[in-house]
Amino acid sequence: MGEEAALGTPEAGASWGVVGLLLAAVGLVAFNLGYLDLYSAFLPLLCIGVVLRVEVGLDWFLSLLLFAVTSTLLYTVGLFALPLIVGGLVASIPVALLLRRWGVEAIPQTVRDDTRPMRRVLELAGLLLTALFARYIVYRSSGGKIPIQIGEFEEFARFMLSEVSGWMVFALGYGGQHRRRYGSLYTSGLDFASSFPTMVITGLFLVTPYVALMTLGVNTFGIAGLYLGALPVGAAHVLMRTLTLRRKEIERQNSRLQRMNVDMAHNERMVAIGQMSSTISHQILQKIGLLGLQCDLLRVTLDEASSPTTDAGDEAHERLEQLDAAITDLNTTLSDLLVFSRDFAVHLERGSLDALLQEAIQEVRQAARARNIEFCYQCEGEGEGRIRSMLFDRIKLKQAVLNLLTNAIEASPDAGMITILAQPLDDQVQIAIRDEGTGIQSEVHEQIFTPFFTTKKTGSGLGLAFAEKIVELHYGTVVARNNPDQGATFTITLPLTAKM
Repeated sequence: MGEEAALGTPEAGASWGVVGLLLAAVGLVAFNLGYLDLYSAFLPLLCIGVVLRVEVGLDWFLSLLLFAVTSTLLYTVGLFALPLIVGGLVASIPVALLLRRWGVEAIPQTVRDDTRPMRRVLELAGLLLTALFARYIVYRSSGGKIPIQIGEFEEFARFMLSEVSGWMVFALGYGGQHRRRYGSLYTSGLDFASSFPTMVITGLFLVTPYVALMTLGVNTFGIAGLYLGALPVGAAHVLMRTLTLRRKEIERQNSRLQRMNVDMAHNERMVAIGQMSSTISHQILQKIGLLGLQCDLLRVTLDEASSPTTDAGDEAHERLEQLDAAITDLNTTLSDLLVFSRDFAVHLERGSLDALLQEAIQEVRQAARARNIEFCYQCEGEGEGRIRSMLFDRIKLKQAVLNLLTNAIEASPDAGMITILAQPLDDQVQIAIRDEGTGIQSEVHEQIFTPFFTTKKTGSGLGLAFAEKIVELHYGTVVARNNPDQGATFTITLPLTAKM
């Protein structure tokens, strides 16, 4: 708040202040001794109205009592309301300082945080007096008389016209000073200061009725009516202030919760990085050791061969193939690590899920045939056509399916069977991949989707984690369960209507 306040120009506040002082001087010229009792009655309410506030936006504070009292004073005593308001602002300063010494903060946050607090006060006074002066000009130019007799229809019409004009001037002035200070009009996200129409409508419905009520009280009961009319204004102010404070408390709690979520995600990532470091370091060292061993063996083979022979050439070729395999494994490990560390997004396109599954099965069929493993693919349900036309990221979703199929092949016994079943269920589609392996051990069941966790001698432990992440990016889920007889089933559930 302090940094934002420093963006304002002192000339802006000075200009508003000069306008306000000029208007106050005009009000002094219009001074009328006949309202001395009302002047003294309004002054305490003005002081209280300045101290009470409900902060809105980054610039102003809304005090229902202040706005209602100033408008009522204008319609009651005329232009001398303007210097009296300035006097109320000045008189409220020692009251605010006294309350501050008692531990009650009565100075608005926007004023306290400003590098030039007097500029803020000048802006408030200048804008308020300008809006009141506009009310007075419209009211008097339309034939209105002071003091206003608001019970008459014509006077009430003039009153409403002047109120609309006053709130329009206030909203325009607020937007102008907000643009000078922050580069944008108004303050989005807050009901009172979110836009020009919102400020005008809120002022008319939230403040103007109390102005009419207090004016009627003054006309009917004099000073006693003024204070009786001020009671509902104070009650409305307390209610609005309570709601505002609760909203701010909720916002603070939400911000704290967001920070906690960010910290938790960061901590989880750090834990994953720690696990990754251990796993990847072990795998890299293992691959590097194999590379060094193959290089030594290749060197010995070439040194022992005084003349090139077929056997020596074959052995050297075999060593080179082993070197290439080790480098490929190392490259795969590092590539998996790089991809997993990124926050990638999906690019949804309409396609056939049925065709995608058959394509994925075809890509792993050769690896399955090496162990005499067969596939049984079924696409069931009356909504089969929907499976053939839905939104998904073809490359990434196929990679998730390939990871699960590869996992099923590795878990299956020789000459086993892997069953893939796709079926629509209401507004979702399920893809179940069932193997006939040994199943998932109960002690590791909750860890199988954890990055870098693996029970295999080789592998990065990222296959299932990749699959889960990709499915989640499609707003789906993937779960694993053991079959009643043998093996395990991994089930992907995707929405048929993707969220764009």
